[in-house]
Amino acid sequence: MTYEIEVIGNGNIGDKARQLVEKTPKLREIGFYTPRRTVLAEDYFDGFFQRNGLGANLRSVEVIENLEAKIRNGSLTREEFETLQRASSSYGKSPLAVRSSAEGDSRGTGTYKSEFTENQVGQVRKSVQIVLASYFSEDAIAFRRDAETGEGFGVMIEPIIGQEIDWCFAPVLSGFGYTSTSRGDGYINIVPGLGGGVDTRDGERITESTIRQFNGRLEDYIQTERDAMFSYFDAKVKRKSALLRTDSDWSFDRSYTGKAYHAPNRYNKGHVSRTSLNFEEAGLDDALRELNLNPLFEMMKRMEDAFGKPHYFEWAMTIESGKPKYWITQIADISKRLDIMDFEDLGDIIFMGHTVTGTGAKECYKIANCWNPTDVDPLYQFNQQNQNYVLLYSSRLITAALGGIRQLRYGDFSNASVFLEIQDARHTGDPVAHLGGQLDLTGKLFGILDYDAEIPPQWDKFQSKEVDESGIRVYQGKVKAVASERQNKIVVSALD
Repeated sequence: MTYEIEVIGNGNIGDKARQLVEKTPKLREIGFYTPRRTVLAEDYFDGFFQRNGLGANLRSVEVIENLEAKIRNGSLTREEFETLQRASSSYGKSPLAVRSSAEGDSRGTGTYKSEFTENQVGQVRKSVQIVLASYFSEDAIAFRRDAETGEGFGVMIEPIIGQEIDWCFAPVLSGFGYTSTSRGDGYINIVPGLGGGVDTRDGERITESTIRQFNGRLEDYIQTERDAMFSYFDAKVKRKSALLRTDSDWSFDRSYTGKAYHAPNRYNKGHVSRTSLNFEEAGLDDALRELNLNPLFEMMKRMEDAFGKPHYFEWAMTIESGKPKYWITQIADISKRLDIMDFEDLGDIIFMGHTVTGTGAKECYKIANCWNPTDVDPLYQFNQQNQNYVLLYSSRLITAALGGIRQLRYGDFSNASVFLEIQDARHTGDPVAHLGGQLDLTGKLFGILDYDAEIPPQWDKFQSKEVDESGIRVYQGKVKAVASERQNKIVVSALD
């Protein structure tokens, strides 16, 4: 056990867990808090696979029909169950997060599942097996192939970071951040309640230079941004993030909508869902009004200095005795992309975009248009038969909050090389909160379609070469995509 991270078993524990094991001591020196964690290493599951006739170990399991269901419904050996029981009972009554930790995926991309559960060994066992089964999904297998991450998997168990807020349990604020980026400033993305990289779709993005204009005070920043948002002349300036949406004239009173953990009751088991978080009734509004983010950004600088490179991290904040406590729930080192691309003489431009992930140039041979929920299944068929194409898609197809809509998954678009998202549903601009984590690791280019670019979308050119293919509309023609993270620009041009 190192700094309260206990690894059970031997073999691979995955990059997410490995980075936490290696970096937790230094994070605590800097001033961050980290929860106690239990990591189930890869060979912990050997007996499970053997007992259920699936193979000698994780790497020898053959992908067969209904494999994921067989793993979810399988039984642990007595020794495995007792080990899990000891681990879960050591967390007392705290609700738990059961999280994946795959080789080569330290950032966490949403490819593998995470579960929140009541701390009862039967429920924890189910959650562990759901997370384990996600390693063998079609999406995960395709992602590992494209990202060349290698094989290997561990499972982490840890308490949900949070506190009682009304009748639910959640951190006061949470999100993700970068200590610095290729465009300079580090930033954090904030939501009320539970959030993270692939979950924080309606967060407020705040850079260090921006918050310093307000002497670090989040209250002053929110009020100024809200005033600008509701100004008649500046109505288009700001999206309505979770922190800016409220019916109050003040920042931290009344209710905010955010995710929280709900304890089980007679109607359902413990679960996480969106709910109303009333900070005033919870006695937290005074501390929030005085919240200064400068210390957090100072710790981010120290993090980058300590590890010698920029870092992506996921964080949560609780309030104790009126003071904020910043917790690190995930961390990964990243590389700055400093390439400057040539955007001159690009020819017949069709689309331009911003909020870019990925730097480089790619030649593609089609543009698939995935606009409606009914286009997703046909896209899957198209993807099986095509490679190296541009995917133009609606953001509502990756917005889990829109219940009942078939969402895009990695297996639906694994062979695409370039992605342009049309933001027609509630989202932040951060690609990591959409598909960006997956696309970044697989070398794909991502951008958000820019309707206000110097050359707006050329729909007539696009539609002139659209035909039906596999049940969706597809632009038939060779195109070139050029993207730069540092310049925050992506251009798609026709080559024929």
